[in-house]
Amino acid sequence: MSDDPKPRPAAKSRAPRSPGAKAPNSESKADRAVDPSVENGVSEASAEELIAQLVEAEREAEAEEAAIAAAEEAADSEEPLDGEDEAAEAESVAEEPVERERPEPAEDEPVVDVVDIVEVEEIIETVDEDGVIEIEEVDVVVVEVEDDQEDEPAAEVPAPASASRRLAVLGSPIGHSQSPALHRAAYDALGLDWSYEALDVSEAGLSAFIDGLGEEWRGLSLTMPLKKSVIPLLTEADRVAEQTGVANTVLLDGDDIRGFNTDVAGIVRALAAAGLESARYVHILGGGATAASALVAAAELGAERVDVHVRDLEKSVWLEPLAHQLGLMIRIRSFAQADRSLDVPEVVISTLPGGATTAAIYTDSTRRTAVLLDVAYDPWPSALARSWQAVGGHVVSGLAMLAHQALLQVRIFVSGDVLQPLPDEEGVLEAMLAAVGIDAEGAPVGDGSVEGEAE
Repeated sequence: MSDDPKPRPAAKSRAPRSPGAKAPNSESKADRAVDPSVENGVSEASAEELIAQLVEAEREAEAEEAAIAAAEEAADSEEPLDGEDEAAEAESVAEEPVERERPEPAEDEPVVDVVDIVEVEEIIETVDEDGVIEIEEVDVVVVEVEDDQEDEPAAEVPAPASASRRLAVLGSPIGHSQSPALHRAAYDALGLDWSYEALDVSEAGLSAFIDGLGEEWRGLSLTMPLKKSVIPLLTEADRVAEQTGVANTVLLDGDDIRGFNTDVAGIVRALAAAGLESARYVHILGGGATAASALVAAAELGAERVDVHVRDLEKSVWLEPLAHQLGLMIRIRSFAQADRSLDVPEVVISTLPGGATTAAIYTDSTRRTAVLLDVAYDPWPSALARSWQAVGGHVVSGLAMLAHQALLQVRIFVSGDVLQPLPDEEGVLEAMLAAVGIDAEGAPVGDGSVEGEAE
């Protein structure tokens, strides 16, 4: 409201005359002589009427002056007047813009948050046609928005995709790894511009490597010899990683370093794709980290008995408590005893490194009956795989297990949840299998010359 003094309207006459009435002093001597009731030139009736008119005019003038004075005082103090119960609509004279009730925004219009709403009262004065001042109280809503918040963008839900995300597979040696081919095919199919590389990292350098990673890093795949040595570095591990003491997947989630084991599910899924969904009796070749995952996979297939064949019996005894925890009967034997039993296993899972020789000898009958999953894929076919193929046995390439466990790693890296399927997951898996040259059943396509070894 302006502080300039408002012009005061002209006050009405204090002594209004009635139509045709004459002022007392205007009567002539002749008039006074005619009326015998006139005393000193003024009749008694006229005097009483004139006095009443003067008194009424004086009261009106005093009331108007009091109203004007009260209005000026209220305008100067900007305080509302008492006793005004009803306000007529009038034009606002407030200098600052005001805003009343906001209409509901349409569905396609953005919603703008109001930072602060202040309710004030304005005193508005208007003058009617007769020159009488009218006063009204008007509620005004003033919207105040702080300057530092006006240009603040609306919060956005973080998308799982980011062009700056980095991932890698770590191990030593690592040049053989087919993980980059698998993961790049998956992210291309998902439309994610993520990078994935192979880095040579030893056990001694793993802790320092993880500590030095920036915020752009999303996760790591781990191969030999890091699957066991990473466990003490984790802030959290999933059930299978805790059970096996082995993690092949690391999710970098803020300050958390979360470990997962996808090797177990990779083995189960690869065998299921090849037509084997259950097994009562299982052979495992090798006693390293992947052997522990194979042991859990055997339990998930419903096995009751597992024979583990190793080079060094003493180094493999750590598998016995795990087998007992899983409710499995376990025998740890040397390679030379691999096929001394008359019982034929439904599946033989070799976790030996690529190119490793074995003294394990299986009869033609066993090789024709049992499915062989050879985790190694460099060179391919391995000597063991060739012996199976020579009698027409069923061989599943280690690339199948690698592809299926990598698919679960992609789930983890994209959503943080190994149980959350990917968009068009079937199409993603097809792209991954094609990238390493195998079909849906895990058999090599073409000459099957993809190089690599167990991861």
